[in-house]
Amino acid sequence: MNLLDRVIASFSPRAGLRRAQARASLDAMMHYRAGSVNRRSGSVRAVSGDADAVATVARRQISLAVRDVIRNNAIAERAVQVLVNNIVGTGIEPKLVSEDTDLNYAWPAVCRYLDSTDVDADGISTLAGIQRMAVRAMVTDGEALVVFPDPLTAKSSFQLRVLEADYLDDRLQGRALGSKNSVYDGIEYGDDGRVVAYHLYDEHPGSVVWHPDWKGLVSSRIEASRVIHLYRPDRPGQRRGVSWLAPVLDDLVALADNDEAQLMRQKIAACFAAFWKTDKDAKATGIPSKLAPGLIQQIGSEDEVVFASPPDVTGYDDFARIHLRRIAVGLGITYESLTGDLTSVNFSSGRLGRIDMGQNVEAWQWGLVMPVLCQPIGREMLRSHLRDNPRSGAALRQARIDWTPPPPVIADPKTETQVSVMKIEAGLASRHGEIRRLGYEPGQIDAEIVKDEETRRSLAALKAPAVAASEEADQQKRERENE
Repeated sequence: MNLLDRVIASFSPRAGLRRAQARASLDAMMHYRAGSVNRRSGSVRAVSGDADAVATVARRQISLAVRDVIRNNAIAERAVQVLVNNIVGTGIEPKLVSEDTDLNYAWPAVCRYLDSTDVDADGISTLAGIQRMAVRAMVTDGEALVVFPDPLTAKSSFQLRVLEADYLDDRLQGRALGSKNSVYDGIEYGDDGRVVAYHLYDEHPGSVVWHPDWKGLVSSRIEASRVIHLYRPDRPGQRRGVSWLAPVLDDLVALADNDEAQLMRQKIAACFAAFWKTDKDAKATGIPSKLAPGLIQQIGSEDEVVFASPPDVTGYDDFARIHLRRIAVGLGITYESLTGDLTSVNFSSGRLGRIDMGQNVEAWQWGLVMPVLCQPIGREMLRSHLRDNPRSGAALRQARIDWTPPPPVIADPKTETQVSVMKIEAGLASRHGEIRRLGYEPGQIDAEIVKDEETRRSLAALKAPAVAASEEADQQKRERENE
C-alpha cells in the first residue's frame, strides 16, 4: 500500500480494503499479455458491446462486400458451394412418423408435392432447392428468412418463400406502435424477450422493378409463427447473424489482388527488350527496331547492346497456398475441398481431414439447419394437413416428421461398411441407426428389400417349370444314350 492508501485506510478501513483489492486484481490481470494492447497488437479493438452492438454497423457492409467478392472471385464461390453441398446436398429428406394408416397412405402424395415446384410460393424450387437457397443466403449474408404465406390468401395451404435479410425493415427501432413490445432491426420482441413478429418490406428495397405504390419502402407486420429466421448464433443472446465469410474476407481480397499483380508480373516477365547505346542515326546504320528469331546483325565496335532484366515470377504457389489454407480453416472446410488440389495428399491424410470437416458438417446439420429450418417446416406441414383434413386432428397431434440429412461422402466405402456391420453385430448400434447415419430412410430401405425379395421369388416361380422341363429333357437324353 502506498501513502494515499494508508491515509484512506486510517479514516475508512472498508474503502482502503476495496482499493487494495482492486490494486491486487489489476496487478494479477497484468500478468496476462493478452490483457494489454501493445505495439504488436495495435490492430486489436477491445470493445465491450454484445454481439449485435458490435455487428450492427458492419453487418450490412460485410454482406454487400461478401456478395461482390462471390460474384467476382471463383474461390469465394467455390467455398459457398462446398458449404451448401455438404450441409444440404440433394436435400434433407422428411419422414412421417405416425401409426395412423390414413396418414401413412397419404404421405407418398405429400412427398411428390415436396419434390415439385408447387411447394415454392414463387414456383421456382423444390423443397431441396428451398433448403439450399436458405443455407446459401445464411452463409453469404449471415441470415435468411423463410416465410409461410398466409393460408387464407395463398393458392396452396402449404408453401414457402425464401427472402434475403434485406427484407427486414431495420429502420424500425425502439417501441412498436400501439404496443409495449420492443423492436430491433425490424424484429419485434415481447416482454419475455421472444420474437413475436417480423416487419418485412413488401418488396426488396433494392429491386430494379419500380412499383407505383413504393412496395420497397413499405413494410408489413408478419407474425413470428409464419417466419423462420435462419442464422448461426456465435455468441449468447445474438439476435441476428453475420456472414460466415467475414473472418476470411481480407484473405479472399488479398488473394484476388495478388492474382492481378502476379498476372501483371507474368506479362512484364514475358517482355524481352534490348537497348542499343550509340550516337549514330538508327536509319543510317540499319539496326532493326525489333528482334526476330535467327537474326544475325552486325554492329559497330563503338555500339553497345543492353538487355532488360524482367522480374522473377517464382514464389506465387507458396503465397497462394498459405492464403487458401487460411480461408479453408476459417470456414471449417478442408483445403482439398476448397481448391481441388490433391497433389500433396495421400489417402490417410485426406481421410483425416475429411473426418474433421464431417464433424463440422454434422454440427451444422443437427444443431442448426434441422432444428431451426426443417422442424418448423415439418410443423407447418402438419398444420396445413390439419387445415385440409380437420377430421384427422387426433392422429396429427400424435404424428411427427423426422429429417434425414444427405449421405456423407465416404472415403473408403468397404472399410466403413465393415465397421457398421461389426457395430451392429456387437450390439453397439442398431441397423436403423446405421442406415440413418448413412443418410437413408430405414423404412424405405426395408420396403425396397421386401419388394426385391418378392420379385426374386416371383422370378424363381416363373423359372421353375422351365428348369424342370430342361432337367427332364436332359434326363431323357442321357437314358437314350445309355440304351
